[in-house]
Amino acid sequence: MEGFEIKERTAPHYQKDFIKTIAICAFFGFFGIHRLYTGYKRIGFFQMFTLGGCIIWWFIDLLSMCFNRYKDKYGNPLDDYNAGVASLVLTAIAIVLLAIGIMGAPYLLDI
Repeated sequence: MEGFEIKERTAPHYQKDFIKTIAICAFFGFFGIHRLYTGYKRIGFFQMFTLGGCIIWWFIDLLSMCFNRYKDKYGNPLDDYNAGVASLVLTAIAIVLLAIGIMGAPYLLDI
């Protein structure tokens, strides 16, 4: 039959929402849930069993979301990037790291 073209069936790939993804990452990132949400099943399960890659992988994912560099499995950027929310998350990260540093200083200095 000439003139007929068989097309491969593919499911539509919708962009994942930025606010939802960064919230999932902030609260459940240690368990790789944000990776599962964005389609990375293998990496998500690996992060689940390593507690976010010993926290480092989770931290890198969170920073890449804040700087709008995180993409889903299909290469789509996160939908509705919000710079205000990203700066709020970065500020919260800085405060937490500062608090950890202040609380840990006496142990490091043997005071």
